Order: sequence, then structure tokens, then C-alpha cells
Amino acid sequence: MKRIYFSVVFFLLAPFGVEAATFEFTSNCRQAYNYMLQLNFNSSRNYLAIEKTANPDNAAIYYIEHYCDFIQAFISEENADFLKLKNNLDKRISSIEKAEGSPWTNMATGEMLMQFAVLKLKRKEYLSSGYFIRRSYKMVQDNQVKFPDFYPNLKSLGFFHAVIGAVPENYKWLANLAGLEGTISQGSKELAQLSARIESDKSLQFITEEVNFIRVFIATHFEKDYAGAEKLIEKMKKSIPANYPLLTFLEVNTMLVSGKPNEAQSALNGYRPDKNSYQLFYLNYLSGMLKLHRLEMDASGDFKVFLSSFKGKSFVKSAWHKLAWISLLKNDTAGYNQNIGKVKMMGDDFTDEDKQALKEANSKILPNIFLLRCRLLFDGGNYNAALEELAGKPSSCFPTYKDQLEFTYRLARIFDKRGQTDKAIQYYTATYSNGMRSEFYFAANAALNIGTIYENSGDKDKAIQWYKKCLNLRNHEYQNSIDQKAEAGLNRLVH
Repeated sequence: MKRIYFSVVFFLLAPFGVEAATFEFTSNCRQAYNYMLQLNFNSSRNYLAIEKTANPDNAAIYYIEHYCDFIQAFISEENADFLKLKNNLDKRISSIEKAEGSPWTNMATGEMLMQFAVLKLKRKEYLSSGYFIRRSYKMVQDNQVKFPDFYPNLKSLGFFHAVIGAVPENYKWLANLAGLEGTISQGSKELAQLSARIESDKSLQFITEEVNFIRVFIATHFEKDYAGAEKLIEKMKKSIPANYPLLTFLEVNTMLVSGKPNEAQSALNGYRPDKNSYQLFYLNYLSGMLKLHRLEMDASGDFKVFLSSFKGKSFVKSAWHKLAWISLLKNDTAGYNQNIGKVKMMGDDFTDEDKQALKEANSKILPNIFLLRCRLLFDGGNYNAALEELAGKPSSCFPTYKDQLEFTYRLARIFDKRGQTDKAIQYYTATYSNGMRSEFYFAANAALNIGTIYENSGDKDKAIQWYKKCLNLRNHEYQNSIDQKAEAGLNRLVH
């Protein structure tokens, strides 16, 4: 009788106990994932709603929901989007954790924590961001031990290892303290291993493009493997729908970093925003930059569209800064002063471009017009015209210490791009010697570029020597990004 009684009680209470969950990328979830990467969040969420009705205990729903919210919050930088993600984080993780025993569970949770950390980092919440990064890394690391044959885990782990490998030397102690270890080559190999697995496993092919995005980012920014990055982009263009906003951004960014402004412009010209996709107004900013590099004054229109449309803070100071430059190039000093004044009032100084804009605004010193034109033409790939801006100019055209330092630096950059490496090293060395104690970035970047020249020529010892000289220079502009590039160089040569 007692046995029957307990059986009845168990039967009645069972529905109120812990519900078992699955973690399955069904057809609805794959469609949602694909639309998410196209920034078509409405369609993505519609498919998730369908899946939630059919399979409410499928944990994949909550992972993709979070991912949609993350991408939108990252792009928009709006507080409401951040709070939406933050307020749902614990609830979604709890729903995912019900899928016990699935190798996706810890990987998805780890990625969600990492994405939350990235948003906190962007908001300058550095301490709490570090806490979530550590939790995330530990989770995907443990998942790799527990499920060594679960290849998707390499998406997170490979990214972590590559980024950790590029951490500047002066921050290594912090990474070590947090238990973060890895190298760029390690991360790159893990992602390549995952890509190879995807080729033969149809069940994983829905993450193909995401993995390729990460690989292109690492190849471009850490490995300086521009040819490899371009090859991956061409492969992606064959399988991705037209007007894929993230692919356009990836291609334009890669071409700009690799010194191919014409190809960047071509990629931008071919992009037609899809009305159903979330808008990337940063592309308007990049369009303005490409025009400005050709000294086209109508670039102001692109910067104004960016400023009127984008509700976040990144690159806002920089956009006002570029409008100030355009005024200066038009000999409109009053316009320059008006726009440079906006730099102090608007946006944030999280990015290097915004930091540089604020520094110029606070200096109250007009840029040297010859050096400004040279810099813009150089960035646009017009090296001969850039050289003409400086050639034959008397020393009186460059009266200040900063101008003289930038003069030798600009010459070095031009000769470097023209393949005249002996002259480039000569002027880089002069810039380094004369500016190593200054707050300007010219000396540090000169040392970095000398290291790159020697690395490309196969002189490993001299390359290491100059990368270390670069890292020894402190308290200069663009400190973090230059240090990261030098550290990545050492990482390539030492590990």
C-alpha cells in the first residue's frame, strides 16, 4: 500500500520537478542562426518563436536569443539593448543548464559569458569584464577536457587562445593571474582544425561563416596574413547571400588594414543595405574615410549620416574630428574650431581613433596642412602624391618638434610602401631615435614597422630586437594597439 501511495505522489509531483532539456540545432534553430548572422534579427526571432512552440525545452533557443541580443547591443551601443541582454542572462543560462550532458551546454554558456564581458569592456567596466572573461575561459577549457572530440568547442577556445597570445607584454601578468594561456598560432590551428571538420560534417555547416569571420579577424589583425584573409573572404562570398552586412564590413576592414583602399571602396560600392537587416552605420564612417583619403570634400556627407544615425559613442569623436579636418583642408579655420569643439562634447574615447581626436582637440594646435594632406593621401594608397606633399618643402614648413618628427615618419612610411626598405629603415630609425621619449606614437610605430620589415625579410633576430624596442616605449599614443601588434609579432617569431 505504501509503495502505491509513494508512486502516486511521485507521479503527481513529477511535472513540478526539474524539467529535462535538450540542446539541438533543429531546422528552425539553423534558420534562426543564419538570419542572425545576416543581422536580420526579426526573422531570426520569428524562427525561434516557432521552435519555442514546438520544442520549448530546446536549450539552443536561449543561446541564439542571447546571441541576437549580443550582436544588436554590440552594434548599437544603446543602453536599452545592453540592459535587455543583462536582465535575461541568468534566466537563459539556467534554461541552458537543464540540458545536462550535452557538450553544447558549457560551450554555449561560456560564449554567452564572453559576449557579456565584451559588452562590459566596451562600457569600460574593466574589473567585472575580467571576472566574466575568466569564468568563460574556464568553462570552455573544462568543456574541452570533458568532451575532447566535440569540435565546435574549438570556436571559442581557438578565439581565446589567439587573443590571449596577442596580449601586450605589460598585461601578461594579468592574463596569467586569471589563468589565461594561449598563443596566436595555437588559436589559429584550432580554428583551422574546426574548419576542416566542418567540411566533412554537415551537421556543423551552419557555423561555417561564423568560424571564417573569426579566422579572417585573426589572420588580418594578429598574423598579418592578408593573403590568407582575402582567400577566406573570397570563399565566403561564394556561399553567402548578397548584401551580407558583416561580410561587407569584414572585406572593407581587411582591405583597409592590408593597404588596399581601392579594393575596400569596390567592396563598399557593391553593398546595398537590406531593409530587413540591422543597419551598420559604421560603414558610412568607413565610406567617409575612404573619400577623405582621396581628399574628396564630400566625405563630410558620410560622416554626417553616421553622426545623425548612430546612437552609440564609438567613433563619434573621430567623425567630428574628420569634419574638422575637412574644414581645415578647405581653409575654413572657423569651421575647424567649431567641429573640433564638438569632439570634446560628443561620444567617448574608448577607441584609439577617438582618443587621438580628443588629444588634438585638447591640444588647441592646428594640424600642419602639408603633413595632414600627406597622411590622408598615404592612407588612400596614393604614395607618389603623398611624397610630393613633402618633397622640396623648406624646414620652415615644419616648425615644431612634432612636425619634424612626423616629417621623417611620413617619409619612412612612404618609402616602406614603395618597397624602398633601406630608405624606410633610415627614416624610421631617425624617427625612433628622435622621438623615443615623446608622447607621440611615431617612434613606437617606427620601431614596429622596422620589426615588420626584418620579419618579412627573414631576419628573425633583428625583428625580435625591434619589436622589443617598440614594447619598451611607454606612455605614448595608441599604446595598446601598437603594443598588441608588437606582441603579436613576437608571438609569431618566438612560439
